[in-house]
Amino acid sequence: MTRSATAAALGLALVLLFATTAAASTPTISYSIDGVSGTNGWYRGSTHGDNVVVHWSVSSDATSSNCVAAVTVLGPTAGTTLSCWAQNADGRATAVTRVIKIDATPPAGVTAHTSRQADFHGWYNHPVTIRWSGSDATSGIASCTTATYRGPDSGAATVNGGCSDRAGNSTGSPIHLAYDATPPMLRKVAEQSTAAADVLSWESSSTSDRIVVRRAVRGRKHHSTVFDGAAAGFTDRNIHPSTQYVYSVQSFDQAGNASKVVPVISQVKILALRKTRYLPVAAANPILRWRRIGGAAYYNVQLFRGSKRIYAAWPTMRQVGLQTTWKWSGQRFSLSPGRYRWYVWAGFGPRRLAQYRIVGSARFVVPGD
Repeated sequence: MTRSATAAALGLALVLLFATTAAASTPTISYSIDGVSGTNGWYRGSTHGDNVVVHWSVSSDATSSNCVAAVTVLGPTAGTTLSCWAQNADGRATAVTRVIKIDATPPAGVTAHTSRQADFHGWYNHPVTIRWSGSDATSGIASCTTATYRGPDSGAATVNGGCSDRAGNSTGSPIHLAYDATPPMLRKVAEQSTAAADVLSWESSSTSDRIVVRRAVRGRKHHSTVFDGAAAGFTDRNIHPSTQYVYSVQSFDQAGNASKVVPVISQVKILALRKTRYLPVAAANPILRWRRIGGAAYYNVQLFRGSKRIYAAWPTMRQVGLQTTWKWSGQRFSLSPGRYRWYVWAGFGPRRLAQYRIVGSARFVVPGD
C-alpha cells in the first residue's frame, strides 16, 4: 500500500471513530404533572382528588430505569420533589421534578366582623365596614375581603366576602345586616285648640314610627316631653287656656333615624290683657280677659283691626267672649285672618257720666288658612 493510500484509510477510521463517539449518549428523561394549577406555583389537586400524578417518560435507549410511569403525590404538601434514573451503556441520567406544592383545602374559620356594633336595636343607620378573616394550614391566607356597606336600605341586606389562600382556594361567608339610613318624614303636622285641650295631628313615613312631642311655654327655653309613642295624634289636656305653647314634633324610625323637628304653635283660648314678647295667636271664639279693677261698675272693651274699630262692649264682668260673627255699627264682622289690638277701660258710676280709666291694651293675631 502506498503512503497516500495508508493516510486515506487512517483518516476514514478517525472519522468513523468520532462519529461513533458523538452519537453515544445517556437516556433522556422527561415528566408531566396531572394537576389543577392554582396560584403562586401551587396545585389545587387534580382529577384524582386532592393529589396530583407525575408521569415519567424515558427514552427507548435506556437499558434499565427506576422511573415509574405514573407516581401519585399525596396532598396537601407544602413542597416535595420526585426523582428517577435511567441508564444505558453510555451512562446514567437522573431527572428531578420541580417543587410540587399541593393545597386543595379552602381557608377555614372564615368569619365576617363589622367595624362597630349596630347603631340602634340591631339596625345600622350609616355606612359600616366589614372585614373577613380566616386561616389556612398549608399555603396560608393570601387575602381577605374588606367591604363598606352603604345601602340600599333593607331589613336583610346581604354583603358577600371571604378569604383566599395562596393556592387560589377561596371560602365565602356572607353576612346579613339590617340597614336603614333614610330618615322618616313628617307631614301635615297641625294643631287645633279646643276649650280644654291642644289637639295635635301628623302623618309620618310609617305608622310604626315613634313620635316624640315636646312642649314649651312660648317665650321660654325650658321644654318637657309630653308624648312618646306610635300614634297619629296627641291631645294635650294638661294646659292653661291663657298660655300659648310651642310644640316640637319629631319622628324616629325603627333604625333610630330622626326626622326634622317640626314646630307648631298652639292657639290661645283666653287672651289676657298683658304685655308679651311675642304676638299671641288666637283660637276660634277667644275670650278676652283682664284683671279686676276695684270700684269699677263695668268695663268698656273695644277691638280694632288695623285702625278700624270693629267691636265694642260694656260687660260688668272682667271678660268677654268673641262670637264667630257679630254686628257692629250696621256691619257684620268676624275674626278674619289678620292683626288685632284691643283696649279695656274701667267705668265708674253710671255709664252716662262716662267716668273711665284705662286698664290697658294688648295685641293678637288670627292665623290664615
